[in-house]
Amino acid sequence: MNQIITLLSDWRLRDPYVAMLKGRILQALPDAQVIDITHYVDKFNLLQTGLLMKTCYSSFPKGSVHLLLTNMSLNSTFSPVVLHYNGHYFIGEDNGVFHLMFGQETILKGFQLTDCKENTLTQLLHLIELISRGRLAEETTEYLNFKRMFVEQPDYSADIQQIEGHIVYIDAFNNALTDIPVEMFKKAVGNRSFTATIESKGTWMITKHFQHYPVSEEEMVLCDNALGLIEIASYQSDVAILADLEPGDKIIIKVE
Repeated sequence: MNQIITLLSDWRLRDPYVAMLKGRILQALPDAQVIDITHYVDKFNLLQTGLLMKTCYSSFPKGSVHLLLTNMSLNSTFSPVVLHYNGHYFIGEDNGVFHLMFGQETILKGFQLTDCKENTLTQLLHLIELISRGRLAEETTEYLNFKRMFVEQPDYSADIQQIEGHIVYIDAFNNALTDIPVEMFKKAVGNRSFTATIESKGTWMITKHFQHYPVSEEEMVLCDNALGLIEIASYQSDVAILADLEPGDKIIIKVE
């Protein structure tokens, strides 16, 4: 079986480092399928890293290996951790991103190479090979003490009928992705009217929602993103630039 390996990082593509990593992976596993998720996470941003990986990993077959490379230097000597979750393998530094992704859902169980003195890149390749060959437990020890990272989660209260969340990512089309799940929005709003207030450098009001990207609306709207999150968009418009939206801006949706 050709091992599927995905890459997610803040490395960008101007430099040769992504290609060099792919080359080293293919030297170790010539039949591997190496797939880029994105290399344009905001620099050092673990919140974006965890959110993007959590929402897209299930698009790949079970048994896939996902490398979380944000804020990682392959010249370092830290020991990467493997998290086995829902049939997938996630490899990265235990900097809180694993807990951010899944720690509030279950007790995390991982693996780490035993008494390994190799550099980070060699360890990554070694772990991928062990997973591909079904030998992960043979040369690793159990890892349970995952670093905790707590961030403010979207809040929905049926009593006050509102959702509070934040913008977490600006995509390549300058649409603003929030941390509000589509299912949470549907549960709170249903078919009723709503007003979404965005607190940026200015204050913006939104009253329309589409299940898909708008095809004619010139004003700012909410729509469902393929990642299962609510997105702020406007038809063929760089809404994040025009409205000066940034990650961290607050959004409050009130049901009328």
